[in-house]
Amino acid sequence: MLMHWTGEVTPIAFSIGKVSVAWYGILITIGMLISLAICVRRFKRINVKSDDVLTLFLICIPMAVIFARLGHVVSNYKYYFTTPYDWDAFVKTIAIWNGGLTVMWGVPGGVLGGFIWCKVYKVDFVRAADLVLPTVLIAQVIGRWGNFFNQELYGQMVTDPSHQWFPLAIFIADEGAWFQATFFYEGVLNFIGFVLLIYLYYHVDIKGLGTLSYPAWYCLVRGSLEFIRNDPENVIDKALGFNSVILFCYLISAVCIGVIVFLGIRAKKKGQKIFYKYGIPPLPAPEKKEKTELASL
Repeated sequence: MLMHWTGEVTPIAFSIGKVSVAWYGILITIGMLISLAICVRRFKRINVKSDDVLTLFLICIPMAVIFARLGHVVSNYKYYFTTPYDWDAFVKTIAIWNGGLTVMWGVPGGVLGGFIWCKVYKVDFVRAADLVLPTVLIAQVIGRWGNFFNQELYGQMVTDPSHQWFPLAIFIADEGAWFQATFFYEGVLNFIGFVLLIYLYYHVDIKGLGTLSYPAWYCLVRGSLEFIRNDPENVIDKALGFNSVILFCYLISAVCIGVIVFLGIRAKKKGQKIFYKYGIPPLPAPEKKEKTELASL
């Protein structure tokens, strides 16, 4: 079979001396910066300054990366925890520059960082999470292209020549065959989710909507793609079983949607206006106290 250009990509973007920089890390960083830019604009609606939003990301991102790496290492513990466990093995364990981050573990780490920030800056945690979490979807859309360069996160083999074209399928060089481009499918679905969640936030006034909508959408997408996902190295998936992973994702999604419906019904019963056709008005800016000078006698 002839090699397709999608099978000729390399995970390394460039090298500086002996240090190699992977496309995965570059794209993840770009996704985070775009998410930050969106959040700076969105946090103005609750009167939070851009410098404080930057501080939020400086706390959340390292914690998210640590948790995401921990999830990847635990999922592939047989690869990382070798015997003897020497210095080289330790470096391999923490080598995020070589790729290997698990989003489902990273998000709780970021949320924990956000909770700490909210306590310090005295910001309503749920309101802040409503603003931040939907933007994680756009970061994931960009980050998924790192899987493209790594030749990973693909689906089942595509044997029909009429379907062997990108982005429907991708040529995997190590396998010498075409496979479903599930990384691309997930990226498209998460982009749709991002647009939908942004729309809902500006038109539907339910506290907690953004916080609950993110796991609802992500788990729905992840659970659906699990039917075709080809990930033989995922130890946790093997331990839980194929059907258990799908059930777990759908269960979380259903619970989140159920809570959103409950919050909406409760708000309606209290007489609260929920839907705003022309957009929810932002919170009024805090009144500035006028400085008075003491007259000198």
